[in-house]
Amino acid sequence: MVPREMNIDANFTATRGSLNLDVRLQVGNNETLALLGPNGAGKSTVLRILAGLHDIESGQISLDSTLVDGPEAVFVPPEQRNVGMMFQDHLLFPHLRLIDNVAFGLASKGIKKKVARAVAREWLGRINMGDYHDARPSEISGGQAQRVALARALAIKPQLLLLDEPLAAADATARLELRRTIQAQLKSFSGSCVLVAHDIDDALALADRIAVLENGRIVQTGTIDELGARPASRYVADLIGLNCFRGMCSGNALRMANGAEVILATTHDGPAIATVHPRAVALFREKPAGSPRNVFQAPVVAVERALDCIRVRLGGDLPIVAEVTESAVGELGLDQGGDVWAAVKATEFRVAPS
Repeated sequence: MVPREMNIDANFTATRGSLNLDVRLQVGNNETLALLGPNGAGKSTVLRILAGLHDIESGQISLDSTLVDGPEAVFVPPEQRNVGMMFQDHLLFPHLRLIDNVAFGLASKGIKKKVARAVAREWLGRINMGDYHDARPSEISGGQAQRVALARALAIKPQLLLLDEPLAAADATARLELRRTIQAQLKSFSGSCVLVAHDIDDALALADRIAVLENGRIVQTGTIDELGARPASRYVADLIGLNCFRGMCSGNALRMANGAEVILATTHDGPAIATVHPRAVALFREKPAGSPRNVFQAPVVAVERALDCIRVRLGGDLPIVAEVTESAVGELGLDQGGDVWAAVKATEFRVAPS
């Protein structure tokens, strides 16, 4: 992989109430970094600091090699940082039409109203909202409002795009369409993006790398494989503990490169990622009867004691991890190895386009 030129270089400390932040992160051009962490870890605060909405106490932040916050009273205000930000609750101006909402940032930079509206009209078309130029925010759905907020953030051609849990407020129907819209725009975005992800599925679908923030500190940064190979904390281990399958979807079937297949509860088409929690994987010594759509036989590779469960690793064409109780290990004789039957309901899989 060719190293990216760093666009964002931040190393700072800051205090917000009882939260003490000590953060070091770098993001390259045409790269998306997802911030994940438990509630209260400081994820949204990091975004607001990068945007210039909160001060730092020490350290510095550089954007495209230009210092925007640092020592000796250096501070570039938000409106001069060339940063686009999309908030969790879109924050569209209710009194403005959608075209003027998207044009707002451009107009704030002194661009003539006619030109700003022309750019806004183009962006509304890019997000499939071209028929809603004159609508007010109250006349569209929450998912549509988030798409408009994304267009507003990108219309100014920012060097840095900040997305604060952009999918969290969308309902199940709008979530997939919104994720696809964000994914498509990020592919063509030449700057850097830092997004606060609601869960690992969003990070897998949208980001190149993941940074895990705990108690105000980034404990680990890397790809999903790098984090999974050597988790830095129990939170990271739990975060990456999902079974993850990548492949090509056709209807409700996801087929992996080796030919193995899982059946999903919903239909998709194209490259996709399906995840399922180990708790949703049931194990049997005999082939189970009943309704699970995914039933397969596999060898027991390892039985690992965790803090509050037993993790059973299965091999075969569809390697998967199941979490079981200590009593289940004894009843099924899992410590003795051999083949077992695994069953997973189609409804337990979560799917995202990849």
